[in-house]
Amino acid sequence: MNSRKYKIKETVDVFISENEQRSTVLLTFHIMTTRDRIEIKTNKNVASFIANLDGEKSIDDIIHSMGNLRLDEISKLMDFLLNQHLIFDVENKENDNLRFSRQITFWDDFVLDRSGKETQSILENKKIVLFGCGAVGAKIIEILVRAGINNVTLIDYKSMSASNAVRHCYYSDDYIGKPKVEALSEFLTKINKNIKIHTSFEKFVPNSDLSTLIPDDADLVINTCDEPYIGHTSLKLGRYVQSKNIPLYVAGGFDAHLMSSGELIFPPRTPCIDCAQSTFSKVLKGWKPVYSMVESQSSASLTAAQSNHYIPGGSGGLAMMSGFSANLCCMQLLHFLLDDSAFSYNNHRHEYLPNSGLMTQFELVKQNGCKICNG
Repeated sequence: MNSRKYKIKETVDVFISENEQRSTVLLTFHIMTTRDRIEIKTNKNVASFIANLDGEKSIDDIIHSMGNLRLDEISKLMDFLLNQHLIFDVENKENDNLRFSRQITFWDDFVLDRSGKETQSILENKKIVLFGCGAVGAKIIEILVRAGINNVTLIDYKSMSASNAVRHCYYSDDYIGKPKVEALSEFLTKINKNIKIHTSFEKFVPNSDLSTLIPDDADLVINTCDEPYIGHTSLKLGRYVQSKNIPLYVAGGFDAHLMSSGELIFPPRTPCIDCAQSTFSKVLKGWKPVYSMVESQSSASLTAAQSNHYIPGGSGGLAMMSGFSANLCCMQLLHFLLDDSAFSYNNHRHEYLPNSGLMTQFELVKQNGCKICNG
Protein backbone atom coordinates (compact mmCIF):
# COMPACT_ATOMS: atom_id res chain seq x y z
CA MET A 1 0.00 0.00 0.00
CA ASN A 2 2.78 2.49 0.88
CA SER A 3 3.98 2.81 -2.72
CA ARG A 4 0.49 3.38 -4.08
CA LYS A 5 -1.07 6.75 -4.78
CA TYR A 6 -4.53 7.63 -3.54
CA LYS A 7 -6.86 10.54 -4.08
CA ILE A 8 -10.04 11.87 -2.49
CA LYS A 9 -12.93 11.15 -4.85
CA GLU A 10 -14.13 14.02 -7.01
CA THR A 11 -17.62 13.58 -5.60
CA VAL A 12 -16.45 14.08 -2.00
CA ASP A 13 -16.08 17.49 -0.37
CA VAL A 14 -14.08 17.65 2.87
CA PHE A 15 -14.67 20.34 5.48
CA ILE A 16 -12.48 20.89 8.54
CA SER A 17 -13.42 22.67 11.75
CA GLU A 18 -11.46 23.05 14.97
CA ASN A 19 -12.81 21.80 18.26
CA GLU A 20 -12.70 23.89 21.40
CA GLN A 21 -9.68 21.96 22.67
CA ARG A 22 -7.81 23.05 19.48
CA SER A 23 -5.77 19.84 19.67
CA THR A 24 -8.36 17.98 17.60
CA VAL A 25 -10.39 18.78 14.51
CA LEU A 26 -13.69 17.61 13.06
CA LEU A 27 -13.53 16.36 9.48
CA THR A 28 -16.82 16.24 7.58
CA PHE A 29 -17.00 14.31 4.32
CA HIS A 30 -19.94 15.31 2.09
CA ILE A 31 -20.74 12.80 -0.67
CA MET A 32 -22.37 14.98 -3.30
CA THR A 33 -24.09 12.27 -5.35
CA THR A 34 -25.93 10.62 -2.47
CA ARG A 35 -26.05 13.55 -0.01
CA ASP A 36 -24.52 11.31 2.66
CA ARG A 37 -22.28 12.80 5.33
CA ILE A 38 -19.53 11.17 7.39
CA GLU A 39 -17.81 12.86 10.33
CA ILE A 40 -14.63 11.91 12.16
CA LYS A 41 -12.92 13.55 15.11
CA THR A 42 -9.15 13.35 14.80
CA ASN A 43 -5.88 15.23 15.27
CA LYS A 44 -4.39 17.82 12.95
CA ASN A 45 -1.69 15.46 11.65
CA VAL A 46 -4.31 13.08 10.32
CA ALA A 47 -6.16 15.99 8.71
CA SER A 48 -2.94 17.09 7.01
CA PHE A 49 -2.28 13.53 5.83
CA ILE A 50 -5.74 13.33 4.22
CA ALA A 51 -5.19 16.71 2.56
CA ASN A 52 -2.04 15.29 0.94
CA LEU A 53 -3.93 12.46 -0.76
CA ASP A 54 -3.81 14.22 -4.13
CA GLY A 55 -3.14 11.28 -6.45
CA GLU A 56 0.42 12.45 -7.15
CA LYS A 57 2.24 11.55 -3.93
CA SER A 58 2.50 7.97 -2.68
CA ILE A 59 1.80 7.03 0.94
CA ASP A 60 5.57 6.72 1.44
CA ASP A 61 6.10 10.22 0.04
CA ILE A 62 3.52 11.71 2.40
CA ILE A 63 4.87 9.89 5.46
CA HIS A 64 8.43 10.95 4.58
CA SER A 65 7.46 14.60 4.12
CA MET A 66 5.42 14.79 7.34
CA GLY A 67 7.72 12.61 9.43
CA ASN A 68 5.61 12.35 12.58
CA LEU A 69 3.08 9.67 11.65
CA ARG A 70 2.63 6.19 13.09
CA LEU A 71 2.39 3.47 10.46
CA ASP A 72 -0.25 1.48 12.36
CA GLU A 73 -2.48 4.57 12.59
CA ILE A 74 -2.03 5.31 8.90
CA SER A 75 -2.93 1.73 8.02
CA LYS A 76 -6.17 1.94 10.04
CA LEU A 77 -6.97 5.33 8.54
CA MET A 78 -6.50 4.09 4.98
CA ASP A 79 -8.70 1.06 5.64
CA PHE A 80 -11.41 3.38 6.95
CA LEU A 81 -11.22 5.76 3.99
CA LEU A 82 -11.29 2.91 1.48
CA ASN A 83 -14.13 1.05 3.21
CA GLN A 84 -16.19 4.24 3.27
CA HIS A 85 -15.48 4.79 -0.45
CA LEU A 86 -14.01 8.24 0.20
CA ILE A 87 -10.73 7.73 -1.68
CA PHE A 88 -9.53 5.65 -4.62
CA ASP A 89 -6.32 4.15 -5.95
CA VAL A 90 -5.43 6.25 -8.99
CA GLU A 91 -3.83 3.27 -10.75
CA ASN A 92 -7.14 1.39 -10.68
CA LYS A 93 -9.28 4.35 -11.70
CA GLU A 94 -8.56 4.38 -15.41
CA ASN A 95 -11.90 4.42 -17.21
CA ASP A 96 -11.91 3.63 -20.91
CA ASN A 97 -15.70 3.91 -21.10
CA LEU A 98 -15.93 7.62 -21.88
CA ARG A 99 -19.61 7.46 -22.78
CA PHE A 100 -20.64 6.39 -19.28
CA SER A 101 -17.79 7.95 -17.29
CA ARG A 102 -19.97 10.32 -15.25
CA GLN A 103 -22.58 7.64 -14.68
CA ILE A 104 -19.90 5.20 -13.52
CA THR A 105 -18.65 7.84 -11.09
CA PHE A 106 -22.18 8.03 -9.68
CA TRP A 107 -22.42 4.23 -9.38
CA ASP A 108 -19.15 4.31 -7.39
CA ASP A 109 -20.96 6.26 -4.67
CA PHE A 110 -24.43 4.80 -5.11
CA VAL A 111 -23.70 1.05 -5.12
CA LEU A 112 -21.15 0.09 -2.50
CA ASP A 113 -21.07 -3.64 -3.33
CA ARG A 114 -18.57 -3.18 -6.18
CA SER A 115 -16.86 -0.65 -8.40
CA GLY A 116 -18.91 1.63 -10.62
CA LYS A 117 -17.36 0.00 -13.68
CA GLU A 118 -18.58 -3.45 -12.59
CA THR A 119 -22.03 -2.06 -11.81
CA GLN A 120 -22.25 -0.50 -15.27
CA SER A 121 -21.37 -3.85 -16.83
CA ILE A 122 -24.17 -5.55 -14.89
CA LEU A 123 -26.67 -2.96 -16.12
CA GLU A 124 -25.60 -3.29 -19.75
CA ASN A 125 -26.30 -7.04 -19.71
CA LYS A 126 -29.93 -6.76 -18.57
CA LYS A 127 -32.79 -7.68 -20.91
CA ILE A 128 -35.95 -5.58 -20.76
CA VAL A 129 -39.45 -6.20 -22.15
CA LEU A 130 -41.77 -3.19 -22.58
CA PHE A 131 -45.52 -3.44 -23.09
CA GLY A 132 -46.86 -0.17 -24.46
CA CYS A 133 -44.84 2.35 -26.46
CA GLY A 134 -46.82 5.43 -25.49
CA ALA A 135 -45.57 8.61 -23.85
CA VAL A 136 -44.58 7.08 -20.50
CA GLY A 137 -43.35 3.71 -21.75
CA ALA A 138 -41.22 5.24 -24.50
CA LYS A 139 -39.63 7.71 -22.11
CA ILE A 140 -38.86 4.95 -19.60
CA ILE A 141 -37.14 2.79 -22.21
CA GLU A 142 -35.27 5.82 -23.59
CA ILE A 143 -33.85 6.54 -20.13
CA LEU A 144 -32.84 2.90 -19.64
CA VAL A 145 -31.16 2.72 -23.04
CA ARG A 146 -29.29 5.97 -22.39
CA ALA A 147 -28.12 4.37 -19.13
CA GLY A 148 -26.67 1.41 -21.04
CA ILE A 149 -29.39 -1.22 -21.55
CA ASN A 150 -28.49 -3.16 -24.70
CA ASN A 151 -31.33 -5.66 -25.16
CA VAL A 152 -34.97 -4.57 -25.47
CA THR A 153 -38.29 -6.10 -26.57
CA LEU A 154 -41.08 -3.69 -27.59
CA ILE A 155 -44.78 -4.64 -27.80
CA ASP A 156 -47.51 -2.29 -29.09
CA TYR A 157 -50.25 -2.41 -31.71
CA LYS A 158 -50.68 1.28 -32.51
CA SER A 159 -49.19 3.46 -35.21
CA MET A 160 -47.84 6.99 -34.93
CA SER A 161 -50.21 9.91 -35.53
CA ALA A 162 -49.87 13.69 -35.53
CA SER A 163 -51.43 13.88 -32.06
CA ASN A 164 -48.41 12.03 -30.65
CA ALA A 165 -46.27 15.14 -31.20
CA VAL A 166 -47.43 16.56 -27.87
CA ARG A 167 -46.16 13.85 -25.51
CA HIS A 168 -44.17 11.15 -27.33
CA CYS A 169 -40.44 11.78 -26.89
CA TYR A 170 -39.59 9.98 -30.13
CA TYR A 171 -42.16 11.71 -32.36
CA SER A 172 -41.15 12.82 -35.84
CA ASP A 173 -43.27 13.79 -38.84
CA ASP A 174 -41.42 11.06 -40.70
CA TYR A 175 -42.88 8.47 -38.33
CA ILE A 176 -46.57 9.26 -38.96
CA GLY A 177 -48.34 6.07 -40.03
CA LYS A 178 -45.44 3.87 -38.95
CA PRO A 179 -46.01 1.28 -36.18
CA LYS A 180 -44.89 2.69 -32.84
CA VAL A 181 -42.62 -0.29 -32.21
CA GLU A 182 -40.76 0.45 -35.44
CA ALA A 183 -40.55 4.20 -34.82
CA LEU A 184 -39.33 3.73 -31.26
CA SER A 185 -36.86 1.07 -32.37
CA GLU A 186 -35.39 3.48 -34.91
CA PHE A 187 -35.21 6.23 -32.27
CA LEU A 188 -33.43 3.99 -29.75
CA THR A 189 -30.95 2.80 -32.37
CA LYS A 190 -29.87 6.41 -32.84
CA ILE A 191 -29.00 6.50 -29.13
CA ASN A 192 -27.16 3.17 -29.19
CA LYS A 193 -26.30 1.69 -32.58
CA ASN A 194 -25.32 -1.64 -30.97
CA ILE A 195 -28.63 -2.23 -29.20
CA LYS A 196 -30.59 -5.42 -29.91
CA ILE A 197 -34.30 -4.71 -30.33
CA HIS A 198 -37.11 -7.22 -30.84
CA THR A 199 -40.52 -5.84 -31.83
CA SER A 200 -44.07 -7.21 -31.80
CA PHE A 201 -46.67 -5.15 -33.64
CA GLU A 202 -49.73 -6.70 -32.04
CA LYS A 203 -52.45 -5.95 -29.53
CA PHE A 204 -52.19 -7.32 -26.02
CA VAL A 205 -55.54 -9.07 -25.40
CA PRO A 206 -56.84 -11.54 -22.78
CA ASN A 207 -55.91 -14.58 -24.90
CA SER A 208 -52.46 -13.31 -25.95
CA ASP A 209 -49.80 -16.01 -25.76
CA LEU A 210 -47.25 -14.33 -23.52
CA SER A 211 -44.71 -17.09 -24.08
CA THR A 212 -44.25 -15.73 -27.61
CA LEU A 213 -43.75 -12.16 -26.35
CA ILE A 214 -41.67 -12.55 -23.20
CA PRO A 215 -38.37 -14.49 -23.39
CA ASP A 216 -37.68 -16.74 -20.42
CA ASP A 217 -34.35 -15.00 -19.79
CA ALA A 218 -35.88 -11.52 -19.47
CA ASP A 219 -34.62 -9.61 -16.42
CA LEU A 220 -37.62 -7.28 -16.17
CA VAL A 221 -41.03 -6.74 -17.77
CA ILE A 222 -42.40 -3.19 -17.72
CA ASN A 223 -46.13 -2.64 -18.26
CA THR A 224 -47.40 0.71 -19.50
CA CYS A 225 -50.25 -0.83 -21.50
CA ASP A 226 -53.35 0.94 -20.16
CA GLU A 227 -55.91 -0.39 -22.64
CA PRO A 228 -58.48 -1.47 -21.81
CA TYR A 229 -57.21 -0.75 -18.27
CA ILE A 230 -53.74 -1.08 -16.76
CA GLY A 231 -55.09 -3.06 -13.83
CA HIS A 232 -56.41 -5.75 -16.18
CA THR A 233 -53.28 -5.98 -18.33
CA SER A 234 -51.05 -6.02 -15.24
CA LEU A 235 -53.00 -8.89 -13.70
CA LYS A 236 -52.45 -11.11 -16.74
CA LEU A 237 -48.80 -10.13 -17.04
CA GLY A 238 -48.15 -10.44 -13.32
CA ARG A 239 -49.53 -13.95 -13.03
CA TYR A 240 -47.55 -15.12 -16.06
CA VAL A 241 -44.15 -13.64 -15.16
CA GLN A 242 -44.60 -14.84 -11.59
CA SER A 243 -44.56 -18.42 -12.91
CA LYS A 244 -41.27 -17.60 -14.67
CA ASN A 245 -39.74 -15.76 -11.69
CA ILE A 246 -39.43 -12.60 -13.78
CA PRO A 247 -40.03 -9.28 -12.00
CA LEU A 248 -42.77 -6.96 -13.27
CA TYR A 249 -42.91 -3.18 -13.01
CA VAL A 250 -46.33 -1.55 -13.38
CA ALA A 251 -45.67 2.03 -14.41
CA GLY A 252 -47.59 5.12 -13.38
CA GLY A 253 -48.53 8.09 -15.53
CA PHE A 254 -51.99 6.98 -16.68
CA ASP A 255 -55.60 8.19 -16.37
CA ALA A 256 -55.90 10.42 -13.30
CA HIS A 257 -52.38 9.57 -12.11
CA LEU A 258 -50.34 11.43 -14.72
CA MET A 259 -47.46 12.26 -12.36
CA SER A 260 -47.07 9.05 -10.39
CA SER A 261 -44.46 6.35 -9.96
CA GLY A 262 -45.22 2.68 -10.34
CA GLU A 263 -44.72 -0.48 -8.32
CA LEU A 264 -42.32 -3.39 -8.56
CA ILE A 265 -43.99 -6.80 -8.42
CA PHE A 266 -41.55 -9.56 -7.50
CA PRO A 267 -43.03 -11.94 -4.90
CA PRO A 268 -42.28 -12.95 -2.25
CA ARG A 269 -39.97 -9.94 -1.88
CA THR A 270 -42.89 -7.66 -2.73
CA PRO A 271 -46.67 -8.15 -2.76
CA CYS A 272 -47.79 -10.32 -5.67
CA ILE A 273 -49.91 -8.82 -8.44
CA ASP A 274 -53.14 -10.05 -6.84
CA CYS A 275 -52.26 -8.42 -3.51
CA ALA A 276 -51.30 -5.23 -5.32
CA GLN A 277 -54.62 -5.23 -7.15
CA SER A 278 -56.42 -5.80 -3.85
CA THR A 279 -54.68 -2.73 -2.40
CA PHE A 280 -55.82 -0.62 -5.35
CA SER A 281 -59.34 -2.03 -5.11
CA LYS A 282 -59.59 -0.72 -1.56
CA VAL A 283 -58.03 2.65 -2.37
CA LEU A 284 -60.19 3.12 -5.49
CA LYS A 285 -63.38 1.61 -4.04
CA GLY A 286 -66.41 2.68 -6.03
CA TRP A 287 -64.40 3.78 -9.08
CA LYS A 288 -64.60 1.78 -12.26
CA PRO A 289 -62.85 2.41 -15.60
CA VAL A 290 -65.01 3.89 -18.34
CA TYR A 291 -64.27 3.14 -21.98
CA SER A 292 -65.52 5.12 -24.95
CA MET A 293 -65.41 4.82 -28.72
CA VAL A 294 -64.80 8.14 -30.42
CA GLU A 295 -64.81 8.59 -34.17
CA SER A 296 -65.48 11.97 -35.78
CA GLN A 297 -66.71 12.57 -39.33
CA SER A 298 -63.36 14.11 -40.23
CA SER A 299 -61.61 10.84 -39.41
CA ALA A 300 -63.75 8.75 -41.72
CA SER A 301 -61.44 9.30 -44.68
CA LEU A 302 -58.25 8.39 -42.78
CA THR A 303 -56.53 5.05 -43.22
CA ALA A 304 -56.27 2.59 -40.33
CA ALA A 305 -52.62 3.56 -39.89
CA GLN A 306 -53.53 7.23 -39.54
CA SER A 307 -56.51 6.91 -37.25
CA ASN A 308 -56.78 5.70 -33.66
CA HIS A 309 -60.50 5.18 -33.11
CA TYR A 310 -60.24 3.69 -29.65
CA ILE A 311 -59.76 6.36 -26.99
CA PRO A 312 -60.01 5.07 -23.39
CA GLY A 313 -61.23 7.79 -21.07
CA GLY A 314 -59.83 10.61 -23.17
CA SER A 315 -58.06 12.31 -20.25
CA GLY A 316 -55.67 15.15 -21.05
CA GLY A 317 -52.00 15.44 -20.17
CA LEU A 318 -48.74 17.25 -20.80
CA ALA A 319 -45.34 16.09 -22.00
CA MET A 320 -43.75 17.18 -18.73
CA MET A 321 -46.22 15.01 -16.81
CA SER A 322 -45.27 11.91 -18.79
CA GLY A 323 -41.60 12.79 -18.41
CA PHE A 324 -41.95 13.32 -14.67
CA SER A 325 -43.68 9.98 -14.22
CA ALA A 326 -41.13 8.14 -16.37
CA ASN A 327 -38.16 9.64 -14.52
CA LEU A 328 -39.74 8.85 -11.16
CA CYS A 329 -40.24 5.24 -12.26
CA CYS A 330 -36.67 4.96 -13.54
CA MET A 331 -35.13 5.97 -10.22
CA GLN A 332 -36.45 2.71 -8.76
CA LEU A 333 -36.01 0.69 -11.95
CA LEU A 334 -32.34 1.51 -12.38
CA HIS A 335 -31.57 0.85 -8.73
CA PHE A 336 -33.27 -2.54 -8.98
CA LEU A 337 -31.42 -3.47 -12.18
CA LEU A 338 -28.03 -2.75 -10.56
CA ASP A 339 -28.31 -5.81 -8.27
CA ASP A 340 -27.54 -3.62 -5.26
CA SER A 341 -27.77 -5.51 -1.94
CA ALA A 342 -29.01 -2.26 -0.37
CA PHE A 343 -32.06 -2.07 -2.68
CA SER A 344 -35.28 -1.74 -0.69
CA TYR A 345 -38.30 -3.79 -1.71
CA ASN A 346 -40.66 -1.59 0.31
CA ASN A 347 -43.37 -0.82 -2.21
CA HIS A 348 -44.49 2.80 -2.02
CA ARG A 349 -46.31 4.46 -4.91
CA HIS A 350 -45.57 8.18 -5.09
CA GLU A 351 -47.67 10.79 -6.82
CA TYR A 352 -47.17 14.51 -7.33
CA LEU A 353 -50.27 16.70 -7.13
CA PRO A 354 -49.64 19.74 -9.36
CA ASN A 355 -52.41 21.89 -7.91
CA SER A 356 -51.11 21.67 -4.33
CA GLY A 357 -47.44 20.93 -4.96
CA LEU A 358 -47.59 17.92 -2.64
CA MET A 359 -45.94 14.53 -3.14
CA THR A 360 -48.20 11.81 -1.76
CA GLN A 361 -47.52 8.13 -1.22
CA PHE A 362 -49.23 4.95 -0.18
CA GLU A 363 -47.86 1.48 0.41
CA LEU A 364 -48.81 -1.71 -1.36
CA VAL A 365 -48.99 -4.49 1.20
CA LYS A 366 -49.22 -8.26 1.22
CA GLN A 367 -52.76 -9.39 1.96
CA ASN A 368 -53.56 -11.74 4.83
CA GLY A 369 -54.02 -15.29 3.66
CA CYS A 370 -52.14 -14.90 0.38
CA LYS A 371 -50.22 -18.15 -0.13
CA ILE A 372 -47.89 -16.60 -2.70
CA CYS A 373 -46.77 -13.70 -0.52
CA ASN A 374 -46.93 -15.38 2.88
CA GLY A 375 -46.48 -19.03 1.96
